[in-house]
Amino acid sequence: MNCAPVDLDNPTPEQRADAIAQLRERLSGEVNEYCTDSDIWRFSVARQLDAEKAAAMVSDWYQWRRSAGIDSLPVAQPNNRAPVPYPIRGFYSVADANLTAGTQVSDVQLKLNRIFGGGCWHKRDRDGRPVYIERAGRYLIKDISKSSTMNGLFEFHFLMQEFLGRTVFPECTQLAGREISQQVVVFDLAGISIGMLSHLPALNMLREMLSKDQLYYPECMYRTYIVNAPSMFVTAWRLIKTWLDPRVISKIRILGKDHAQELLEQIPAASLPSFLGGSCRCPHMPGGCVPSAPMNNYPDLPRRAYVNMRHQAQISYARPRHSFVYDVSAADAADEEPIPTPLSSPLMGYASWLGIKREAARHSAPTSPVPARTQRIYARFAADRGRGVVVEVLWHEGGVSASDGVLVYPEVLFDPQRAPVVIELEVPNRRGQLVLNWRVANLDEGQAPFPDPEEAEIPIQLEYSIDPEDSLVHEFGLPSIRHA
Repeated sequence: MNCAPVDLDNPTPEQRADAIAQLRERLSGEVNEYCTDSDIWRFSVARQLDAEKAAAMVSDWYQWRRSAGIDSLPVAQPNNRAPVPYPIRGFYSVADANLTAGTQVSDVQLKLNRIFGGGCWHKRDRDGRPVYIERAGRYLIKDISKSSTMNGLFEFHFLMQEFLGRTVFPECTQLAGREISQQVVVFDLAGISIGMLSHLPALNMLREMLSKDQLYYPECMYRTYIVNAPSMFVTAWRLIKTWLDPRVISKIRILGKDHAQELLEQIPAASLPSFLGGSCRCPHMPGGCVPSAPMNNYPDLPRRAYVNMRHQAQISYARPRHSFVYDVSAADAADEEPIPTPLSSPLMGYASWLGIKREAARHSAPTSPVPARTQRIYARFAADRGRGVVVEVLWHEGGVSASDGVLVYPEVLFDPQRAPVVIELEVPNRRGQLVLNWRVANLDEGQAPFPDPEEAEIPIQLEYSIDPEDSLVHEFGLPSIRHA
């Protein structure tokens, strides 16, 4: 008998297979059939390879999933139209998206998204694991217990966990060529206060959430970094540690403001937001890398913003393209002298969620004088069906007839049939025209199944509205939108 100790993080294939076999021997046929080997291994590790304890844990987990209807949650996947549960960047199974008020998004999701500090699945670490970033220091802590029941919070959280397990992990596994079943988590505590750390209702909710995660989603975390942790966090951490298994505690690193070097050892600079020490800014998305409602860094619009939008069009595989010209005028009467700065896309060579390198430079981009001041225009659009809609935008100084187009937003594929999309366009504060081009996704774009011939003939109904920032702020009572 092989009595060599097992490295739970790096077992041999024989050790893993033996632990799985021992646990399966103790499970009923129904549970055995339901569980994958990956499920069995996660619970084995969570109970330190004690097969009896792990079997009880798996059985409880199975009964919980059945009674709570977890398998029927509307999880966004390539073959459905379910909305993403939280913002996402850099994955091809589901397009880059913010959480917007589409008809499929629940009120609980929208309410909590506006209270939470800002979170996002943001690309991958150096070994292919997904990275999840949370601006925990920006939470409106006191509003959480006022705005949501524990059951509502659980529903929101479980949907996120299921999306991670059913959509994000499989994509990472495919790209890495090996099983990926753990994520890297970064909690940014910048802006946290003593009042937030001592708010008992929120701490009780956190304790319950951690308890559920350890029971039902064990071993899904590879490492957690808590960064920008102030000295006052030490007291709260003493309490939080008592709610965690020792193995979970061993995976958590608490760092202060000098966190960039250690994060960059785990996450490439191109996959780490600039506010955490990386080089990524995700300029193609409102809110950048991590949109945050409390920080007002993206337009968090109500449902009525996506109802009866001003313009309608049809696109299809027979008629795949639609263009619209939008007139832009200076935001105020002051006409500043231009400075000789080229207007060029910040997304040159941007690798989209399709995994296809799209060269913005394929369009002529003249280096004409551009005013020092700029203004932001927001385009919002939705579709009723399809595999996705690709949008690009060109700027014509003085108008289409007066200048060649400069690309300000390269081709990016969105899933506006899941939920409406908002894109942000920064243009000079001068008279000109924007040309917005929408088209259907090609066969080689995205992961959604291609429709059968009959369905492909049905036109996609496209609705859209285009507004300057000031108009959105005024119409929907928003605070001024700013960049984080």
